[in-house]
Amino acid sequence: MAIAHINVVADPRPGSRGYLKWYWTKGPGLAKWRLSPHPWTALRRHLLGKVPTQYLNQTVSAWFEDVFGYPPSARAGKNPIGKG
Repeated sequence: MAIAHINVVADPRPGSRGYLKWYWTKGPGLAKWRLSPHPWTALRRHLLGKVPTQYLNQTVSAWFEDVFGYPPSARAGKNPIGKG
């Protein structure tokens, strides 16, 4: 898989710049983290090694917001399992 830039447009064509984003936000990868009790952490774990470390947290937060429609910081204090 190619390394994706944070602002890349999701693209389902394998090998395209947006494939990684598509895979994790709209494709089969979405099911691997979306329903996790801690989805931000789960997505980060999956993207570790696929996204450069200096962009990892920013990318995870942006893709989290793309999927859920709100930033991960909006969950703070509302997670019955622990910190959001």
